[in-house]
Amino acid sequence: MSPKHSPLVQDEINKRLILNLLIQGAASHVFLTANHLVKDELESIRPGITKLYDKFAISGSLNYCIGEIALWFGRPNYWFGFSRRPRKIFASSPFLSRYMNSLASETTRDLQRRGLKKGVVGIPFLHWLQFIYILTKTYLIDKRLRHRLDDYAAQIVSEIFKIPVTQLDGCITNRVAYAPIRTPKTMIGQMVLSGAVGFGGVQRTGNRFRVVGRAFVFPLLVHELAKGTMELICLHGLNKMSEELYEQVMLEADQLEFETYQLQAGPAAWRHFLEIVPRNCELSKAVMCIAKLPPVTLDRLMTTMMERPSEAAEELELLMELPSV
Repeated sequence: MSPKHSPLVQDEINKRLILNLLIQGAASHVFLTANHLVKDELESIRPGITKLYDKFAISGSLNYCIGEIALWFGRPNYWFGFSRRPRKIFASSPFLSRYMNSLASETTRDLQRRGLKKGVVGIPFLHWLQFIYILTKTYLIDKRLRHRLDDYAAQIVSEIFKIPVTQLDGCITNRVAYAPIRTPKTMIGQMVLSGAVGFGGVQRTGNRFRVVGRAFVFPLLVHELAKGTMELICLHGLNKMSEELYEQVMLEADQLEFETYQLQAGPAAWRHFLEIVPRNCELSKAVMCIAKLPPVTLDRLMTTMMERPSEAAEELELLMELPSV
């Protein structure tokens, strides 16, 4: 992390990086599990399609952990995770610097376990060969069915996050860039951008916000809409920033190059977070609560979540009862 930032800006950047980790983790979790919410509808369109989507989601996620993307980027710690030294962007956050790599390893193990049950290869290189086949098959099927699948993606995300389906704008398309994309700072980031197969986020029209998702195939569209919905919820933690501070934080924290590490570690972080969310609590309210926390408080809560989850659960429950949060 560049030392030029003031402590205030640095703290807000650290907070945004943690929220981005959870945003990507939540989207990946939905990506892996949620097509079964509309299984009957999907199977009526094409029998066996949910099994293909299961394989696509597991294999696509593994590509960030053991596939070609992992080969290009490595792990959140230098030297593919064998070093204890975190990458600069995570070094200033106690939570991220300590747990990013172990969370990435946890995600990889979980995906490999899921893959064993679904017939997905979990061995580097062999996995990638199978993934290319699964990707091609999924793309060719969804290309013919795309107009029948868009609404189901919105239905899934609406049900999980309790967001009106009318606020979700999803589309399976080859033109995934629905808005100007921030130019990556590195050559690898530019390569990622050129090969992007989906984008999701929030668009504002006047005083109205809507979640937008664009992707090549149905499982990725669900992922992008979930990511955009999480982004919309997390905006509650940004709306008190000055415009200048907001731009500084977004410019430093929201870089395309960081998404690989967030997708490696995020799913495990999200599962840990789900374990401390109070029972019968709407997920969106829990996310909104932590998005409003001061940066240091959020970092401390996340660290407690990893080390003493029962204590973190009690703390989150108390925080959600406070009218000021």
